[in-house]
Amino acid sequence: MSTFDPSTRIPLPGSIPGDTGELDYILKANGALAQRWADFQPRESQLKMFRETLRAFRDADTTVIEAGTGTGKTLAYLLPAIISGKRTVVSTGLKNLQDQIYDKDLGFIRTHFDKPFTSAILKGRDNYVCMKRFDSVMRRQKMALTDPGQARWFEILREWKGSTVQGEIAELPLKLTKTPPFDKLRATHETCMGKKCPFKNTCFLQQARARAAESDIVLANHYLLMADLALQDNSANVLPQWDAAVFDEAHLLEQVAVSCFSQRLSLQDVQSACYDLASLLDRQLDILMNTGHGPSDTKVKNIMALKVKAENQLESAARIANPFQKGPGDKSDGEVSVEQLWPDAPEDRWPPDRVELKSMLWKLTADLTELEKQSAEFFSDEDEEYTPVRRRLEAAASTGSFIVAKSDPGFVYVIRAGEDDVVLSAMPIDVSAYLRDKLFNFRKTVIVTSATIASGNSLAYFNSRLGIDQRVKGLTLKSPFKYWDRTIMYIPSKMPEFDKADGNEKFRRALVDELAELLAATRGRALVLFTATRQMEWVYESISMKNLPWRLLKQGQENRSRLLEIFREDVNSVLLATMSFWQGVDVPGQSLSAVIIDKLPFPVPTDPLHSARCNLLKTGDPKHDKWAGFHELSVPEMEIKLKQGLGRLIRSASDFGLMAVLDPRLQSSGYGHRFLLSFEHGPIHTDISKVRDFFTRMEGPHPPAINWGRPCIVRVAASIRRLTLAGARPRQGA
Repeated sequence: MSTFDPSTRIPLPGSIPGDTGELDYILKANGALAQRWADFQPRESQLKMFRETLRAFRDADTTVIEAGTGTGKTLAYLLPAIISGKRTVVSTGLKNLQDQIYDKDLGFIRTHFDKPFTSAILKGRDNYVCMKRFDSVMRRQKMALTDPGQARWFEILREWKGSTVQGEIAELPLKLTKTPPFDKLRATHETCMGKKCPFKNTCFLQQARARAAESDIVLANHYLLMADLALQDNSANVLPQWDAAVFDEAHLLEQVAVSCFSQRLSLQDVQSACYDLASLLDRQLDILMNTGHGPSDTKVKNIMALKVKAENQLESAARIANPFQKGPGDKSDGEVSVEQLWPDAPEDRWPPDRVELKSMLWKLTADLTELEKQSAEFFSDEDEEYTPVRRRLEAAASTGSFIVAKSDPGFVYVIRAGEDDVVLSAMPIDVSAYLRDKLFNFRKTVIVTSATIASGNSLAYFNSRLGIDQRVKGLTLKSPFKYWDRTIMYIPSKMPEFDKADGNEKFRRALVDELAELLAATRGRALVLFTATRQMEWVYESISMKNLPWRLLKQGQENRSRLLEIFREDVNSVLLATMSFWQGVDVPGQSLSAVIIDKLPFPVPTDPLHSARCNLLKTGDPKHDKWAGFHELSVPEMEIKLKQGLGRLIRSASDFGLMAVLDPRLQSSGYGHRFLLSFEHGPIHTDISKVRDFFTRMEGPHPPAINWGRPCIVRVAASIRRLTLAGARPRQGA
């Protein structure tokens, strides 16, 4: 229990002194916070980060800090921001950290420290309920007269409206937001009327922006800040003018920058916009017919002709998508195929299908432009239903023209095909020059931090990707957790080679056998991470047949947050997942006692963006060019991704468990050795009996019992039934 007396808050100075060490008293052992808060755990790494961020705030400098899990980095950058008095934007990569800092960390500082400051949280537009849409939905309450379920939803909405401050969609039940008509509550750019909106004074987004404009600390996210950079020197800025920025979860920054500065054309969206326009034109025809206009009327003829054009564009988009679209039986769930859209060869040597594709896209984008212009004469600028359709057509035509023209050599042009959509994209190959000019220019304080950004104990690779001057040395700070005492690293000594010729069958069978033994040693309680969806699906089906006595979860069975909730609650459960679970998973305690990774997470060599980046490294020297992409890009990316995955295991000082990488290259290769020297881990073993010994040592000879909850009992009962039907007799007492 804390013995802190709230009446004795720690005073913070009004500015940062020349010697930042003068403020060590705040966080050092036996210092101000330690004396007033019994639960405080002084950490040398936190103190070092505190000093460095104080310096960067004082000098309007850029610094890069890798701070291992448990450093307490949030306090180490928030306190300097508040002491400095600079308006600071704290940007995160994931919403859960954004909410945690706003709800928990800033509240902690207000409770324990004495210096007034204001704060606000700002998210992307689609996180908020649109009050205009809310009003439209509430007008449909008559539906509730015949549907008790709908009546309950309307009641929940009314209660929410009376209590909400932020107006976020996430505050509403997930099922409600997916049920018509409530699935239309979300604010969108296409439907926003701006200053013309009759609900502008109660708009939650505008209220959030107004609070941010008056705050000292603004909690934002990487997408918002990148969009703000793109709008620099423009009156439409999303964020208020700021003096300092802190990028937490900075390992996501390049990926977000690429996404933010990319242009995308979804053929499904094109079809949807054309369908909606045709429906609106039908409405106009009904109005004309009901007011005495006949089929021979010129306006009726023009609308009918335009409706045919809209339907034709819907079909044109479908024809473009068809060759790339694959059905559910052709791919694993959620898997997409990615191809370079325009070949590198001169156009007169393109394959016929790409020549035809470009021709079809040129015509589609030209027709969309004409459709948008011609349709405008039949609708008012104030038409609430037409405005979003017009904006979608306009955006699709503009994006399509940019992609088809392929005039910017700084972009790579790709096509992604999944079960639901075909998307054409233009993605910037290198964002470093842009970020160097707009962000890392030494004109403002910029703090860049994450638990996983160094490669081989160096920040050089990360800095180069973001355009950060190599003179910025920064810090790499180890975690205060005792990995050597509380973890074990397992790398099997004998695993078959990856052989594409046999579909990796030998490797997969060995993988399943290793997993079954490891899960028996850890009694479930494992997060198993895969580098490919297809491999995860195959392993899930195979290991399910072994009837292991714990709940087996798989990515895709539920939404991400619900799946993690089940994993936390069912202590012995096992969760199989792919790349989206390699980061942002925080499951402290017994529920996550093992992280098991199937293969080293190298980027796919044939990925068009990765391939384009490798091409930038070529010098014309065959010896250099053969391996430049691998050593200068693939290996550092693999190391950072692997640290993110393995870093899911230890989330608190009391955690312990197994780190397993079932890829022998981690121990047999030079780059594997480099990673193991730079990453914190326990003793390395290749004998699985050592894993069993470790858990016996940590948990005693009688480890905690399996969580025999109902799901587990049902599975065991089902196994007994199968044995009985097969003619086998279960043992007495089974």
